[in-house]
Amino acid sequence: MSNLAALTAQRDGLLKKIRAIEAACEGIENENNAKRVQKLNLEQAQYSAQRQEIAAKLAVVDGKLAAINAGIMELGGTGVEKILEAIKNQRWYFIKNKPKILFDRNTGLIWANLNTFNYVGKENNLYNLSDVGDIINNYSFGVDGFRVPTCYELWQAVEDKTIPFHRDGDANWRLFGIYYLACEYNGYIKSKDMDDCGATNDISNQTVAIFPCSDYLIQNSDYQEIINPDNPVYTEKERLQFTLDLFTKNELWPIFTDAEVTELYKKIYFEKPKLLAQLQELQTQINELQKVTLLSSDFDYTALLAKYDIKAINVSLIKYYQAVQQWCRELMEKVDYYEEQKASVIKDFNLISLKLSKKYEADTNLTEAENTLLCDRQHFFQKNFSLGMNSVKTKILAVKKQADALEYRIDEIDEGENSLRELAELEQEKRASFAFLAENTAKIIKNALCKIEYFEANHTFVMNAINIWENWTEGYRVFKTTYKEDMKHDCEDDGIEEEIWSAWYQDWQQLRYAIELKMQPVIERGLCGSMPTNKEVKTSVPEQLIHILDEYKKQIDKFYKEERKGIYQKFAFQAGGDLQEKFETESSLYKFVAMLQSELQDIIFNCKNAEDRVWILNWANSLLDIQIDEVLKFVANNDLQKISHTILDEFAALKQKNYDIYLADAKAYSEEKARREKAYNSLIFKMRKDLAK
Repeated sequence: MSNLAALTAQRDGLLKKIRAIEAACEGIENENNAKRVQKLNLEQAQYSAQRQEIAAKLAVVDGKLAAINAGIMELGGTGVEKILEAIKNQRWYFIKNKPKILFDRNTGLIWANLNTFNYVGKENNLYNLSDVGDIINNYSFGVDGFRVPTCYELWQAVEDKTIPFHRDGDANWRLFGIYYLACEYNGYIKSKDMDDCGATNDISNQTVAIFPCSDYLIQNSDYQEIINPDNPVYTEKERLQFTLDLFTKNELWPIFTDAEVTELYKKIYFEKPKLLAQLQELQTQINELQKVTLLSSDFDYTALLAKYDIKAINVSLIKYYQAVQQWCRELMEKVDYYEEQKASVIKDFNLISLKLSKKYEADTNLTEAENTLLCDRQHFFQKNFSLGMNSVKTKILAVKKQADALEYRIDEIDEGENSLRELAELEQEKRASFAFLAENTAKIIKNALCKIEYFEANHTFVMNAINIWENWTEGYRVFKTTYKEDMKHDCEDDGIEEEIWSAWYQDWQQLRYAIELKMQPVIERGLCGSMPTNKEVKTSVPEQLIHILDEYKKQIDKFYKEERKGIYQKFAFQAGGDLQEKFETESSLYKFVAMLQSELQDIIFNCKNAEDRVWILNWANSLLDIQIDEVLKFVANNDLQKISHTILDEFAALKQKNYDIYLADAKAYSEEKARREKAYNSLIFKMRKDLAK
């Protein structure tokens, strides 16, 4: 039996016991009782016998406990009325769960039970007066506040001779024929004969019997005034109710002269509250198991799975396909409702999905590597930025379709003549366990929900990322066509040969490709989570990185469109001018690298986490070294013997500068960056000087 089934069975048992008490004890004609019963049963034990999920809405539709309500309405006699009548006819009460006391309805005082309390000492010897206080204080009555009564309290207790400790046939009202110690004066109070009541404080021989009492239950209350029959404010029923309330509030179980009333009291005020408390505890557990939660990445499929009897499903192929069908229907309802609730978010990103869904077509103007880059980039965005639950639904429906097919196969086998053999063969086929199937479908949903929740929380970043993808992809195509044609025409107008400007464009393309490679990793890092900053920023760190990368790209483009030709023309007619031209070009390009690094520095040192600083530095390293690599490659390819090996070694050593060790100190990092920039420019100058010799 599943947890849910076990809990439900326990609940039903408790409800049965509660109904039995109500049927025998309580009536709707008792207004106060009806309200109490209704509150307990509706608020504390509310349960829906059959809960329906309406489009998986975030609500648990629990009906009222119809059986209990019907039982309340059908009650004929009232147990509370019987108890109140018994209170009216009985003054003294021994207490079942406090056996050492006796309660007086008329005064609200509690007295020692003389059947258990030693009112006299051993061999019926009276107590020394000096020992009375210690004897009372050292005895455990189960209730606090016991003391020697006043003369008047003792007279009130015994004057009508109904107190259980009065001996029939006594001519006076003394208990067991003994005088008891009272702390008020002896004699007459308003014509009351205290002496005949056994009350005295005139102890000539300093020995007494003890009959302690306590006003603990009625302290700071008007109990005695309220229950006074001469009080015109309260009805008889209300006065009796005050006594009943005194019992229930103090959790006392009075013993009535009528044993049936005592049992009635126990059922209503002791058994039923315990049953209701157990019922409430079970109801809480059942509610947790049946709780319908709006789908989220925290969706706990096991709560939904608890409704299913996994053990029974595992041993029955019919129960298996029925459970799979039901499971898929429930998930589909939840997905449909989730789509309803997140319609605006999903709508926004469905537009994105349309942009990304188009198959990438190779561009003849791009190299194979460039086409691969753009194709892989589009695939990355398709995988990570396409929203909508259609693919999730398709997968879930595919599972349900298989369960439907299983049902159809069984129906077909039932029509044949070899059903026993064919059913046996079908039963032996391998299939995923229901628990594993449920876990896998829940995983499919959770993966999609994680993506949607991320997009919802990072809407601006996602929309910007899509714009970046579009702009960069289109921008690279423009670079490969328009920019190339512009360079060609501009150079041809000045008589610059194709061989020369093609080499420039090749260098430009190499730089642009290196920059393009850096865009996607930043988006990937952004999808992994936020990069906390020390100072609040308007845009996220990944967006800042894309921005400075885009600025660097624009500077490179501007240089090749507006400055590269001028450097060539400056050295075109000098001896060794081609070499000087190359070094000046690389020196100019390095200025952009230095600017990039300065902007990176601000971002790096605003990052709160060291791992984010290291990630940014590692991400940028290849760009920071690109001009150094280009110069070293150029020198190696051209076998420039005039440049000293010492200078080349120093230049190569620039790549060995490890910025990681400065990431904890912005000032040290800045100083090291400045030293490296100065060293680069100095070494370039020395190389050009050697070439001029």
